[in-house]
Amino acid sequence: MLIDRGARPLEAFPGSQRPWRCQCMTCGQINAPRYNDIVNKGGGVCRGVCRSQKIATRLKHNSHAAAATMQRWGWLPLEPYPGAAKPWPSRCAQCATVKIKRLSHVRNGRARCSNCAGRAPDTATATAIMRAAELIPLAPYPGQQMRPWLSRCRRCRHLATPTLASVRLRGHYCWACKAVAFPARAALDEEQAVACMLTHGLEPLDPYSGDANTPWKSRCTTCDRKSEPVPTSLPGHHRGCPFCARLDISPTEPGHLYLAVQDDLQALGWGVAQGRRRLHDARRAWRPLAWWHLPAAQDAWAFARHLKQQLRSNGFPPVSRGDISPDAAWAQTASLDEVSVDHAVRLVERVAGPASHEADPPALDKQASSCTPGWNAASGLKA
Repeated sequence: MLIDRGARPLEAFPGSQRPWRCQCMTCGQINAPRYNDIVNKGGGVCRGVCRSQKIATRLKHNSHAAAATMQRWGWLPLEPYPGAAKPWPSRCAQCATVKIKRLSHVRNGRARCSNCAGRAPDTATATAIMRAAELIPLAPYPGQQMRPWLSRCRRCRHLATPTLASVRLRGHYCWACKAVAFPARAALDEEQAVACMLTHGLEPLDPYSGDANTPWKSRCTTCDRKSEPVPTSLPGHHRGCPFCARLDISPTEPGHLYLAVQDDLQALGWGVAQGRRRLHDARRAWRPLAWWHLPAAQDAWAFARHLKQQLRSNGFPPVSRGDISPDAAWAQTASLDEVSVDHAVRLVERVAGPASHEADPPALDKQASSCTPGWNAASGLKA
């Protein structure tokens, strides 16, 4: 049996279910097929060079026939035919996008252009979609539709970081424009406005003006001090009395994007702040290194999100909290063992301009936000 199949036995017959060492009389390679496999499956004896040559011969196609197959499926080859299973750069006849195709994939039904189908648009198509939605890209296309893309809104000139998928689904996508249009949609009548004030511990002292965007003189039911909050700002930011409530960052007021270093963990952190509040506590001190002063905190958020996207897409994970909580990680951090401070500064300076390395940012009379890496008012660590 083995001799008829082109192999010479090297040992006595071990049994039909056991490997039988033999030598291929064509290529000289030693194999160990099972007798049952040869008889029942009808396969060859040699599993090496001879098998590869048979497969290559079966898959081999004429270059003209291969090119004709590609053209029939809408692809114009740009290089000589490399082989059925090898990458073959080709241009889509419909959208002129260059893709790496394989003849075997095309013949098996995977011939559709992902750019025409909208699954993987090229840079030119993605940029055209953003510009049609009145968004000007400020960074190269990240390569995936679900990744944030730093852009500038043509309507309000503020920065935004929408994903290409959200723009394709909703059209113009800018949080600053959305914030301007929100008050009109969230207009409150007198009963709703009074209920909103009382819910946040504020007792109105003047009649309702009819405009929920107008400051309303009121008294705090906790500290008995007077203030003039805007009713529409209360539900979104959970603000009550400005004297006894911790203020978050106001997106329309000036803010800072900062980089800081935690020396014990060798961690690089970034975030948004409004004011001079330092990142430090008795156990883990964050040492600020660079600041970018921006006219609106929402622009600082956009730059911070862009920095995070760039670092994560290049394989730089966040830093673990170690002994405090081994399973948790700071979302706004990266290890200094993997990325340098200079590299992070350059990533931001490409889109935000030169950084400031002064000891303190200008006073804005605001506290640091929850974007601060690991910040908590009580413990110095993010909850």
